Amino acid sequence: MSVIFHQIKEGEFIRLVEAGGINEVFAQESQQQPDKYHLLGINKQSKIGYAVRHGRINEMRTWRLDRLVLLIKRLEIRGFNVINNL
Repeated sequence: MSVIFHQIKEGEFIRLVEAGGINEVFAQESQQQPDKYHLLGINKQSKIGYAVRHGRINEMRTWRLDRLVLLIKRLEIRGFNVINNL
């Protein structure tokens, strides 16, 4: 599946999840910061992906996995995939 990704702020990501605009969530390990993860979401029907960026700068936001899980639980997402760099 070919997906086009857009970088959005965390608040917009949360809004899309709550509105049903994101129906699959991933945590992908950062290549620049080992053991830190980027938050990605996909709308499978429209094949549009979303990646969370920092609010003030145009760079991907990173979290420790335990902190990211807290956000995902708060959003009542029942499951997500974790992609590690090997």
